[in-house]
Amino acid sequence: RERALHPSAQRLPSKLNRMLGDPALSGVIAWKPHGRSWQIEDRNEFRRRVLPAYFQHSNVASFIRLVNAWGFRRVQAGVD
Repeated sequence: RERALHPSAQRLPSKLNRMLGDPALSGVIAWKPHGRSWQIEDRNEFRRRVLPAYFQHSNVASFIRLVNAWGFRRVQAGVD
């Protein structure tokens, strides 16, 4: 049986799009120059400002699990 996602998790793509499009967050989370991936640039500010505003918590590990559940993967080497 497939597990249902929490309603806030179902909105991840739109929340992520809003975060990445917000100029006030450009030093915290931003698209990479080529536009194929994004990066959390300031983990402490992300925890302090972004997570509570968009997800009502400040747990970065929980956010990472959520984006992984959506199929996003960490790029550790290469151009991305």
